[in-house]
Amino acid sequence: MSTNKYRLRIYKAITAVLLLSTAFGLFGCSRFQRGIRVIPLPNQDVLELSGANIVELMRGTGFSDDQIAQYGADVQGGLARSGRVQIDVNGRAEVIFAVQSRDVYIGTKLRGIFVYNVDTGWSRGGGRIQ
Repeated sequence: MSTNKYRLRIYKAITAVLLLSTAFGLFGCSRFQRGIRVIPLPNQDVLELSGANIVELMRGTGFSDDQIAQYGADVQGGLARSGRVQIDVNGRAEVIFAVQSRDVYIGTKLRGIFVYNVDTGWSRGGGRIQ
């Protein structure tokens, strides 16, 4: 076999492996993704919150300091750009943050509904998310 044909086969094999690994990485693993995902959703109001506000919001809804460090910037950016953020844990919606004027409404599956005002702090809302 000539050297050129041998090199061509190697290049084709490498290209196939790279394409398959890229396709698996982009599409195949997304179905099995576990953990926490921050999903920005559209809303009429947006609000730029400070880092301290984000820490207080996320601590108040039960996130650990490590989770706040890892996902806090995504929550902050989502509220500033979209106005509403849904946090999925293992593929299930667990927390929703939604901006209305200077308030952030927080709905959680386990702890109910809360309202956080950027200027005055926490106040408890009514009801529970079903």
